Amino acid sequence: MKFSQYHLSTDELNDWNMPNKRIIFSTRSGTSILLEEPIYQQAIKNDFSSIPKEIYNTLLSKEFIVPQDQDEYQHVVVKNKQKREEANFLSMTIQPTANCQLGCHYCGQTHSTDYAKDDVIEKYVERIESIFSKKTVYNGLSITWYGGEPLMGYSSIVKASKKMRAACESRGFHYMSNMITNGVSLKPKLFEELVNTCRVTNYQITLDGTAKSHNQRRVTKKGGAGTFDIIIKNILAVTSMPLFEEENCGITIRVNIDKTNSDEVEALIDFINDNKLQGKVSIYFAPITDFGGNDASKDSLSLEDFAQREIDWLFKCYEYGISISEILPRRSYSVCMVQNEDSEVWDAYGNIYTCWEFPYTEYSSDEHKIGNLFKPEETYNKNATLRNWAEVVDKGDVWCKTCELLPVCNGGCPKIWEEGNPACPPFKSNYKEKLALDYFIRKSADETEENKDLISA
Repeated sequence: MKFSQYHLSTDELNDWNMPNKRIIFSTRSGTSILLEEPIYQQAIKNDFSSIPKEIYNTLLSKEFIVPQDQDEYQHVVVKNKQKREEANFLSMTIQPTANCQLGCHYCGQTHSTDYAKDDVIEKYVERIESIFSKKTVYNGLSITWYGGEPLMGYSSIVKASKKMRAACESRGFHYMSNMITNGVSLKPKLFEELVNTCRVTNYQITLDGTAKSHNQRRVTKKGGAGTFDIIIKNILAVTSMPLFEEENCGITIRVNIDKTNSDEVEALIDFINDNKLQGKVSIYFAPITDFGGNDASKDSLSLEDFAQREIDWLFKCYEYGISISEILPRRSYSVCMVQNEDSEVWDAYGNIYTCWEFPYTEYSSDEHKIGNLFKPEETYNKNATLRNWAEVVDKGDVWCKTCELLPVCNGGCPKIWEEGNPACPPFKSNYKEKLALDYFIRKSADETEENKDLISA
């Protein structure tokens, strides 16, 4: 047996009042463990002879210890492919309109008033029915509504949802959906229909700080008006509805961050706390990257700077009891939808793409398309842009093949790599602090947990 190459470790936790201990993280299993320093030093030398049996078995079960002759990279790759092939939910992303009320400076889309008409909606459903009829592995459908601003195509969402739900119900399949929205139109009455009729239960809404910074960035096209107060009013109203809790709905606040608003993030966290939104929303911090080749990242923080500041924001959320979407990454079997051969993005015209950042941008040209829903399937490009991501990693065209984070990262965003930029996540630069924070959050959540000083996940 040998100690896995796919592990990360903190330094000794002297500064955390836990001398002679460290936290290790298996990216093969997404598990973190608090370990005595002497045991860790033995383990990394593949000397397991004097490690207590209980600890050895834990290290083995969580894939810190693996067979000596195992090619770990190939093991991860094969496991990923197997899991993707076994996936029983068909996941699609639909952009029902090219329209949006906002003119955000970092958006790379070209907007228009076009929306998915009835003939396009019929093609959405036909495509789903076709895949269901060919692949017996599926027993459910998951739809992500994106845009433009998807709610500008609200009537298309309602029509398509009814038809897709009916297609699932006729087969006894489960149906679920989520939405990425700017939140401007998410009024209670509309939210009620989205939940009850369309089964949209989870929402991602962007707030780029409090009104001070948000209203300089996420403004209406007409008049350049700020949108913070409107969005907050909608969030407060929706999360107060009995339906929100009854249907187990969720809202994730996404904060897009660069140098121009990074100093306002803490004020937003304070605002969420002051408005008692803990337990109702979670929060997610995202560095601004280029979108459709628009050079939006020119004001971005460096990876290291963002990573360090993220730790401060996460600590503040923890102190307030605000849910964080993710501290430690989970084991992932695909980088995103580009590696799932049946997952597609459809725009308002029936065009098919591999990535949701392609429609309505410079990537909407034919060379980047899979095809169009109005054309026969035999005309589709099975090797459309980004579909070959696994081969790119395997050939060593990017450095991901030799990275310890591969099982949880899978290389990061392929589109960013396609544009010639490293797509490494902030976790690569702040994993030591995140491992410690995650441990103490879990420990404080359940002080009576058995083996709390050994296993944190």
